[in-house]
Amino acid sequence: MAIHIFDSQIFQSSWCSRELRALFDEKTRVQGWLKVMAVLAEIEGKYNLIPVDAANEINQTCSKLAIDQSILEEARIGFEETNHSLLGLIRAVQRRCPGKSGEWLCYGVSVQDITDTHLIRTLKSLRKTLMSEIEDTRTCLSKIVLAHKHTLMSGRTHGQPGLPITFGFKAAGWLDEFQRHDQRLCEIAVRMDVGQLCGGVGSMSALGKNAAQIQADFCRHLGLRVPAISWTSSRDRLAEWSNLLAMIAATCDRIGHEIYNLQRPEIGEISEGFSVGTIGSITMPQKRNPEISEHLGTLSRIVRHSANHMMENLVHDHERDGRSWKSEWIVIPEVCICTGKALSMLNGLLKNLNIHQEKMLMNLQSNGGFVSAEAIMLRLAQKVGKQTAHQLVYDLCSDAQEREITLRTAIAENSEIQQHLTQEDIQDCFDLRAKIGHCISMSENVAKSNSGKP
Repeated sequence: MAIHIFDSQIFQSSWCSRELRALFDEKTRVQGWLKVMAVLAEIEGKYNLIPVDAANEINQTCSKLAIDQSILEEARIGFEETNHSLLGLIRAVQRRCPGKSGEWLCYGVSVQDITDTHLIRTLKSLRKTLMSEIEDTRTCLSKIVLAHKHTLMSGRTHGQPGLPITFGFKAAGWLDEFQRHDQRLCEIAVRMDVGQLCGGVGSMSALGKNAAQIQADFCRHLGLRVPAISWTSSRDRLAEWSNLLAMIAATCDRIGHEIYNLQRPEIGEISEGFSVGTIGSITMPQKRNPEISEHLGTLSRIVRHSANHMMENLVHDHERDGRSWKSEWIVIPEVCICTGKALSMLNGLLKNLNIHQEKMLMNLQSNGGFVSAEAIMLRLAQKVGKQTAHQLVYDLCSDAQEREITLRTAIAENSEIQQHLTQEDIQDCFDLRAKIGHCISMSENVAKSNSGKP
């Protein structure tokens, strides 16, 4: 029976990709732990901390051991008997080591030395996957920006039409945000890719006189940097990672939420690509729901909640605290898997996005010309001052909306405005394409900066 939705045979595809799920599944985790144990034995043997023959035999056993159901079952039973996170697995591996070599498994180290080091290696691998997904997203968004940098639409604030913009300008805002996420993923590597080999309380007391060299070789063999000090009770790296993923997922959600709203039939400016056979409702056969956009919000909420949970884990008792550490075993996979799935879904959404340019222009022109009110006010301000002009146009718009007439009609009836503005002035104010400010140049700048990807 599937306890977690990630494990559901029916619904799994909407919550996680096979590739990301595989990074955190049981076999991969145990295989990763064995890899760390193998390297540990090799390095400890090199410095004669454990017998060289035992080190070689442990290394060979851990490197070649198949993760089958029998070893997982032994590890489960061992855990239930001892209530220790790793001892059941250690004993299962020990039974498979030649002679007494297994006696030297995990010599002088803690569970977290093994599990934290494996986790960091996993997140390092995941980071490459996320950066690849973001690169695809940036490429797709850049094409949209350049293709629609001239496409007029209504810029909205507080859900209401404000001023004309272009769709390329809107998409450029999304692209710019992903560029920063890419930078953040590059920058976080300096703090993230750090191994852990410090022993019970972090003092490396059991690693002997060559502790520093053992730690350095261990980390280097696993492609990680050496920590300045144990981070067993300092989980800020993982909190930063979780919050970065929450930001990335939130950007996916922001784009999805925008598409969700703009797909409403009464707006109809954007819509998800439709696949024949997709069902929106079992009772309303006409429905074409923005399923992807909506699900981006679901995934993002899980990531944000889990990132907040990870912040709770920053508070540890003394040199180690099982309460904070063990909850990471749930939190970190959820953050990673849901963010990866959100990025993948967003890529598919953007590549198949339907952009309805005619509806964008129609909506922009359909509100009685009130999107030109700012232009009228600014032109009038040159004659009577900004505050006076604002009050005059405010009163004019309020009256026109009450009477349900257009702004142009209201202006034609207003003698004070007619006194200060020529017909040419007024006509220029209603030229929507001339009132998009620097939307085109800003969009081009963002797309250009995207071509020089870090």
